[in-house]
Amino acid sequence: MQRCDAAATAQYGIPGIVLMENAARGAVDRAEQLFGSVRGQWIILICGKGNNGGDGFAMARHLVNRGAEVDVLTLGPDSASQGDAKVNLDIIRAMEKETPRLRIKLLSSSAQLENSLHRRPAWVADAMLGTGLSSPVKGEIAEIIEVLNSSSVPVVAVDIPTGISADTGEVLGSAVRARFTLTMSGLKRGLLLRGGREHAGDVHVIDISMPREGYAVEATHTFQIELSDVQQWLPRRRFDAHKYQLGNVFVLAGSTGLTGAAVMASEAALRSGAGIVHLGVPASLNSILEMKLVEVMTIPYKETGEGSFGLHDYDAILERVNSSTVSIIGPGISRQYETQNLVRRLIEHATMPLVLDADALFALSGHLSILQQSKAEIILTPHVGEFARLVSQTREEIDTKRIDIAQTFAVEFGVTLVLKGAPTVVATRDGGIYVNPTGNPGMATAGAGDVLSGIIAGFVAQGSTPDRAACSGVYLHGLAGDHAKTNVGEYGLIATDLIRSFAEVLKDAVEQSRRPQN
Repeated sequence: MQRCDAAATAQYGIPGIVLMENAARGAVDRAEQLFGSVRGQWIILICGKGNNGGDGFAMARHLVNRGAEVDVLTLGPDSASQGDAKVNLDIIRAMEKETPRLRIKLLSSSAQLENSLHRRPAWVADAMLGTGLSSPVKGEIAEIIEVLNSSSVPVVAVDIPTGISADTGEVLGSAVRARFTLTMSGLKRGLLLRGGREHAGDVHVIDISMPREGYAVEATHTFQIELSDVQQWLPRRRFDAHKYQLGNVFVLAGSTGLTGAAVMASEAALRSGAGIVHLGVPASLNSILEMKLVEVMTIPYKETGEGSFGLHDYDAILERVNSSTVSIIGPGISRQYETQNLVRRLIEHATMPLVLDADALFALSGHLSILQQSKAEIILTPHVGEFARLVSQTREEIDTKRIDIAQTFAVEFGVTLVLKGAPTVVATRDGGIYVNPTGNPGMATAGAGDVLSGIIAGFVAQGSTPDRAACSGVYLHGLAGDHAKTNVGEYGLIATDLIRSFAEVLKDAVEQSRRPQN
């Protein structure tokens, strides 16, 4: 966004003061939509010395003009502000002389702010530090943040909550917890990742009339998935479609004690619309899974002494993999040595798309070169712990640079990577990054990943590209989690709830996409 700001001025000749004016007017417009008319309201704006503070100074003028009573609390003397921010500060200084509804004060202590908040303003705007922050917040500003966070007065963050890294979402020392964030021109990564997602509250993008061509030039290939995207990407089926046209999913899953993963992955593939699902299982588990599954056809294979897949039927399994539209390998197959060897050989010689999850990811640890040797299109679905093992980094390192690490991995190994977590990130082989906004903590339950693998495979079976299947899958999987949370709550949510809810959210998404637009 900093590069886009610079391009707007250098390439298109738009003065920074114009962008600041558009930001301020747009922010006040949106605040009125959120809180109602500001006429007669008392509002506090806490403004720093930079452009974020300049946005706040300009907002103060619009608020006063609309009938609000405004206190502007500055973090330094007037001489500390420069450029466009100083222009807007000088304007409201001149206004202050003419109206008692505008007061500009130096915020000298957190106690001063605490006293003001006790008098209950309608809301407070955080325009302290903005997106340029790179070092931890401490001292007086940290104390101010603590006062804001301990108050029940709603906080509106201007562009980004103070204390949040705009790139990583990391909390730098201390950070404002906002009710709303009004971010300028485009989403920042930090509003979607780590602490930034929690601290930002409800995020609203404010159009500041920056030329759209500038985004194309400065694009970072990072996007947030939206329902309208998914509706465009969902597979379409003909009126006369039959099951053989809707794809054949092969699931290689299960071992002694781990039959549930096989069931959930298979059922989720069917619920996403796949025409046929075959489930390959160790022979001793076949009768159990035949009783559990009605619509899924099971195929028993010879097994090891530990009740897992062995190499005995490698040729038959590989033939099934390469004759299916897409295969899921990994849910519950165990980490037994012979099973892991089987998985690596299948990946190496597969020619049809693969979705690799769970124990199949463990088989890849130390053997990532197999991904580059395989002729198959491959989708990996690790959670952070599994991915940390794959790339030999810590969970903390991955969480801090989730987008960049995922992007590098997907490009290097030529795969679609679904890095699960909060948020789930889809990285494509061409460098694209898609951040998923749906889902909730209730989905941190055993089997949720198996359901996701089945959904993605089902979309691939019906003709979606791996990238679109992954993006559609994670979005609707999260939406199903949100739907299930409404019905059973976060604490009682289990993976099978996701399958039931998924059918409903998929139905709604398809029906909405077919409605005529006004």
